Amino acid sequence: MPLSFSSGLSLLIIENISYVENFQLFEWVIVFSIVSFTMTFALTPTTVIALLSGYFLGLFAVLPVVVSYSLASLGGFYLSNSLGSNFQEVIRSSYPKLDAFIHKMSDKSPVSFVIFSRISPVLPFAVMNIVLPFIGIKLKPFFWGGMLGMLPRTVLAIIIGMLAKDILILIENPSSGIYMQIGFTVLLLISLIGFYSIYKRNKT
Repeated sequence: MPLSFSSGLSLLIIENISYVENFQLFEWVIVFSIVSFTMTFALTPTTVIALLSGYFLGLFAVLPVVVSYSLASLGGFYLSNSLGSNFQEVIRSSYPKLDAFIHKMSDKSPVSFVIFSRISPVLPFAVMNIVLPFIGIKLKPFFWGGMLGMLPRTVLAIIIGMLAKDILILIENPSSGIYMQIGFTVLLLISLIGFYSIYKRNKT
């Protein structure tokens, strides 16, 4: 579904690129309001939104993208909680060793755990919106840790979008650029080192 939705959105943008380039504040408010909804339900990946926002708005895209993914994360948090404690207990009891390991990692350092979960480019935004509340992360560390953790990869994607010369290439190969690959590798290493440090700290 995300691929189909994003492909349709990309085609729509390409066909109306001159119109999008002339969007005023009101149109962008509508766009990012819709994007908050589509990111909540994993219809549009956050990286793609940040890339396209950077292409059209440059660094001015940072604030609306941050607000959008923060609202989307809140939507995911409440969506996860709406599934009910019984459903969560079924998931936890099915994987007791994994559940115990994650709880040990997240109980003592919830904000750090959320930050490194969000920094990692291999952990999907929408999936972690569901998983983090499942493992007992409360709203405050979930929100603030998520906002801070998403910021580096968001700024990276926005800058890559700014540097793109052709929107068609940007849309068809969003992660093909050398800077994107290097940046995502660095973020992945940071997240792995962060998780390891939390594990070692909580192990003692």
